[in-house]
Amino acid sequence: MNKMVKTSALLSTAVILGSSFAVVPASAATYKTIKWSESADLTTMDPSAATDTVAFDALQATGEGLYRSGKNGKPALALAKSVTKSDDGLTYTFKLRSGLKWADGSSLTAQDFVYGWQRTNNPKTASQYAYLFSGIKNADAIQAGKETDLSKLGVEAKDDTTLVVTLEKQMPQLASVLTMAPFYPQSKTFNEKAGKKLGTAAKYSLSNGPFVLKGWNGSNSKYSFVKNPNYWDASAVKSKKITVQTIKDQNTGYNLFKGGKLDYTTLSSDQVKASKKNKNYVNYPQASSFYLDFGRKQVSAFKNLKIRQAFSYAIDRQTFADKILTGSGKAAYSFTSAGLAKDPNTGKDFAKSARVKGAISYDKKKAAKLWKQGLKQVSTAEAKRVKNITILTDDTDGAKKSAQFLQSQLQNNLKGLKVSIKTVPFKQRLSLSQSKKFDVVISAWGADYADPSTFLDLFKSDSSFNNGGWANAAYDKAETKATTTDAGNDEARYADYKEAEQIIEKEVGIAPLYYQSYPTLTSNKVKGVIAHSVGAKFDWKYAYKK
Repeated sequence: MNKMVKTSALLSTAVILGSSFAVVPASAATYKTIKWSESADLTTMDPSAATDTVAFDALQATGEGLYRSGKNGKPALALAKSVTKSDDGLTYTFKLRSGLKWADGSSLTAQDFVYGWQRTNNPKTASQYAYLFSGIKNADAIQAGKETDLSKLGVEAKDDTTLVVTLEKQMPQLASVLTMAPFYPQSKTFNEKAGKKLGTAAKYSLSNGPFVLKGWNGSNSKYSFVKNPNYWDASAVKSKKITVQTIKDQNTGYNLFKGGKLDYTTLSSDQVKASKKNKNYVNYPQASSFYLDFGRKQVSAFKNLKIRQAFSYAIDRQTFADKILTGSGKAAYSFTSAGLAKDPNTGKDFAKSARVKGAISYDKKKAAKLWKQGLKQVSTAEAKRVKNITILTDDTDGAKKSAQFLQSQLQNNLKGLKVSIKTVPFKQRLSLSQSKKFDVVISAWGADYADPSTFLDLFKSDSSFNNGGWANAAYDKAETKATTTDAGNDEARYADYKEAEQIIEKEVGIAPLYYQSYPTLTSNKVKGVIAHSVGAKFDWKYAYKK
């Protein structure tokens, strides 16, 4: 390999359940079915369309790209057996493993990467994750419709096992993003046969990873992952079957676990108190931030800085974490999650070194003052509208309790404000958020890779994830510098991201609430599950149950 660009130090880690890689049961026949749960329904199996953790968990179980997140949380070569990089850092040549196959037995070649990447970047696909390709030659131009020839994208199959990726700027995060589902190969033959139904049910999805999805019809809450015999590393896959069911009610999950019908369930605050001494209690930290996003399209008064500041200052995040979240989150005082990456300029956690002290805090007197001032700065109609808002959230128990706490805080600290709550299924909340049909929404972002860009790229004015419509020219400028002129210099790049982080905090582009973690009961009979704090939460490739 040619000389490597220096990479930033990472704080994010992978947690491996059990010391399972040294001692493995002798016969695969002894492995039992692992019974997992998710708190929301599976939304899609289209790698170009996925945006949520449930979909990414499923896609990681059934798919794989050039790299896979390893047991140590760092990218490890997967479908690619080797990579070389040019001295200028702009050309990567990947050699694929020989004999790669799709689950249906058809050959998987470098051309499948070319097709998949072109499809994700095609504006007609409307992939929200296409923005991650920014830096690959012509990706931005294709997504913007300025370049209509998809073959101009910087990815080329020299032959069946040689893939060349050409960049137009250095991408320090490239190896990490290449682990993600939007960068997986896709079968043109299968996709064209599935047509518009692609990814909407198990029979319309095609695996190339450790497992094959079975039993999902697109709307049911139970499905399974069955070992894929055509996976190149099938000998490393220990479990024959993993079942998954959606359980929104944590009491239901808790009782099923106690009854031996589940091997994994998340816990409510009350359940955490009762379970901390349980041998099966595991708390998974996440590089994930929850925040309030303000719907400027429906409530134009949210364009007013003082009104946004009033909402943010009205929330007691520490009490929220202590009394409501109890084990599932820590109070957030920055947008970029704590525990994500180390700032090379300070040697400290980036979230802490970049934070503007006092910008995100609880101050009910300041909140009341700013609220009063902000209402005077907007029109009478706008003031009337912003005094009657609805918080949009998921229909899980935890989401409902969070919304009720915020409702109480906002109404008690902002005179004349009336807050309603609208709970909808996770899939519908995503749809309403993306179509900007909300007043205020409780949103979350989990890091896809261990770099501040995974958070801060979201709120560029032209980002497809900028659902609230916040725009700031100085923020955009800092973001652009980080990904262009400063891309090859970690110190300069992190200084740019620090500037962007401080702008979004001071301008309350969004209002951070808490950094998430997952208090759970996870059976100590289940070994080898890799829990990542970034990207897809769980990797079951090496998992087994005694």
